Amino acid sequence: MASNPLHSHRRGLLKKAGVALLWACCFGGLFGAAVSFRVDRKDLLVDDPPWHVVLRGWLERFELTSYDWRSRELAALAERTDDVVLVSVDEETLQNAREDEHVEWGANPWSRELSFKVATQAAREGAAVVYFGSRVSDTSSRSAPAARFDPKRSDDLAAAAVAARSPAPIVLPFDWSSQRTRPAERPLAPFLVRVAEANDAQGAIGEVRDVLMLRARAWLVPDAGKVVLWAGASSEAKARELAQRLDVKGPLALRNLTPADEAYDVDRSWLVRQLDAVQVSGLDPSALPEARTIEAPVPELLVKTAAPAAAALVPDADGLVRAVPLLVRAIDADGKATVLATATLRLLMLAQGATRLSYADGVLHLGGELALPMERDGTVLLPFSNDESGRGGRGLFKRVIPAWRLLVNADDDEQGRGLRHHDNELAGRIVIYVDERDAERSVRTPVGRMSRGALFGQAAARLLHRTTITRAPASTDAWLTVVFAFVGATLAMAWSLVVRRPGWLAWVATIVLMVVLQAMAARQIFVEQHRWVAMAAPLLAAALTFLASLGYARALEQGLREFMVRALGGAVRADVFQRVERNLLLMRPERKALTVYVSDVEGFTGIAGEKDPATVGKVLQEFLTEMTELVLDRGGHVDKYLGDGMILFWGAPVETAEHPQLACEAALDLLERFEERRPAWEKALGKPITLRAGLDTGPAVVGELGTLHRVNYTVLGEPVATAFRLETLAGRYGARILATQSVVDGVKGGFVFRELDRVRFPRSQTPRHLWELVGRKGDPSISTERLEAWAGALAAYRERRFSEAKAAFQALDAEAKDAAAILYVRRCDTALAAPPPEDWDGTGLD
Repeated sequence: MASNPLHSHRRGLLKKAGVALLWACCFGGLFGAAVSFRVDRKDLLVDDPPWHVVLRGWLERFELTSYDWRSRELAALAERTDDVVLVSVDEETLQNAREDEHVEWGANPWSRELSFKVATQAAREGAAVVYFGSRVSDTSSRSAPAARFDPKRSDDLAAAAVAARSPAPIVLPFDWSSQRTRPAERPLAPFLVRVAEANDAQGAIGEVRDVLMLRARAWLVPDAGKVVLWAGASSEAKARELAQRLDVKGPLALRNLTPADEAYDVDRSWLVRQLDAVQVSGLDPSALPEARTIEAPVPELLVKTAAPAAAALVPDADGLVRAVPLLVRAIDADGKATVLATATLRLLMLAQGATRLSYADGVLHLGGELALPMERDGTVLLPFSNDESGRGGRGLFKRVIPAWRLLVNADDDEQGRGLRHHDNELAGRIVIYVDERDAERSVRTPVGRMSRGALFGQAAARLLHRTTITRAPASTDAWLTVVFAFVGATLAMAWSLVVRRPGWLAWVATIVLMVVLQAMAARQIFVEQHRWVAMAAPLLAAALTFLASLGYARALEQGLREFMVRALGGAVRADVFQRVERNLLLMRPERKALTVYVSDVEGFTGIAGEKDPATVGKVLQEFLTEMTELVLDRGGHVDKYLGDGMILFWGAPVETAEHPQLACEAALDLLERFEERRPAWEKALGKPITLRAGLDTGPAVVGELGTLHRVNYTVLGEPVATAFRLETLAGRYGARILATQSVVDGVKGGFVFRELDRVRFPRSQTPRHLWELVGRKGDPSISTERLEAWAGALAAYRERRFSEAKAAFQALDAEAKDAAAILYVRRCDTALAAPPPEDWDGTGLD
């Protein structure tokens, strides 16, 4: 009994709570630990990342999906900015170029000289800085290799000449990679000519640029505390020619290349690192993405107005770009590290005139003017806007200017017309030059593909207005995940208490509600505070905790339900079963007042020993089925079947004060149904059968009783024993339903009873009144005169007027055969022959 599910109901609630808390700790701890470990973007660039990085990357993909939704929501609320202007080689530009008198303007693609003419014109019109968005690491397809030093035939030299006249710096983006590539073999240059001397490498940058622009090799060789720049050529004559082109001052110094010189070789990648290098105080460069290979611009374009800047982007685990690097770490072949500014940072530095950088508490300071939130890996999260065209603007840019307008203005200036066709209002603004035909330069973002130039321009605009995204600390996300896991456990407990068997729709609705509420809260924080709090891990922890906890609770409830089915049996009304299921304490053993009904089919047992078992079984099944349905309709409970007999009771498990009325009503219904079906059953059985029953009301023990092997919701006590005796005595009086005085008192006049006798039961000295349930009050088939005559005869008998009583009983029997009247006639004869003692109480004359 100790492990009975009902007896351990309270412990079951504790089990649910304990298991829910356990699942909350499990999933909350698991996902909390996962979000507290964040993968640096640079770790995603390796070919074979560790397994834990891969697993964390999968979780991060779900989180990034939620981030994209919030980012789009924020981007939709952003106002367009005019601080950055997009100059685009668009369809309007190309259409006008095809129809212009300048034939070269209609060429596809444009020459590099023509593109730089547009960029330089933007600077002439007042742009603070210009970003050149076309690829410049390869020699122009329009350059003639044989005449690479001839400005009239070399597109790169012609473009360099145009760029050199720019009044504002032009940012030249260069790609970089974290993978080191094998260096290409360079042309042999065994003869060296001395070009210049400087105190350090930085002091020789200008001369190195001049050497490399002539496509010659260069060496910076230390010498007596200084560095000497040597240029290499394939022959002595070439070396002399090179010295002349470089306008070397002083006596000519020539020497041969030695193996020791190879350690001091400098190329355009070295030059780019020097030109793009920045000093950042307070920063640990080890966390920055590593640029081990640099695709530097062609040497001819590295003029003084050119500002090379790293332009590669580090995508997230799903390949989308959400963060823009501000700083990267360049690693040369010797392992020396240099911090480089990316295109976005270089644009801001040039536009703001900032030269000093410092980093502290997650903020990168550009001098004293601008402070940029930046992660320790040198990146900044930004909400990008759609790059769709609009009237006069695109995405975040309030104005998008066709490159045609600048090209026409450039021609106006060259021809000295003194008037420009278009007023583009570029003064003091950052200009981004992009060519829409260059699809290879586009990147994937949460809002779709956009050109790198447009992306860097949006990044610059966002940073100027300090519209950046700050990710919540890992510890905050971890605690939020744990809290949500406990929220899932709490919801599971609430569901299991309110609804014992919630369907899958309730489960889905609850999870959807959690998702919606968390999404609304996370979106509000994102939009209002520009703060990125975790969504995926908390929701996964909450959902899995909810499902696991509710699954265990449902399994526990299923065990209790199966126990209820075994204990209550199948003969229970659905509403009663549901009420008991909601309150299992209704099944606990307790003493309460109820009405017990015990019946038996007289003659059926003898028939069962003689008749065909199939026939007997069929009739018995029909009888019990129909009787049970009537009992359930009248709110009764079937305790058990005893062959052809039944034990029924009212008043439990659902308590009601009207159990005597319900029992009497059901008893009459059972008798009426039995009489309707009796002809057919007697025909099948071949012998007569009679239904007799006993009813008693009183306190009894009712509840779940049994063992581990078998349990039953049953009733014990005096009412059961009395009902059994009444059912047995009913045949003696020829009655169909016998009831006790407590039943008669309980119905409060709703039925008609006939008092039959006063008997003394075993273990009781007090006589009990026996009543026959005749019918419902107001039934026209019940003879009031006969009942009054019976009452008078019974009164005469108990007043010792036996002769008068005998005559009355004989008259009643003559009127209608009455076994009870015949019984009293015999009793009167006995009393007349041997009168009872003076203290006779009306019992014991049989």
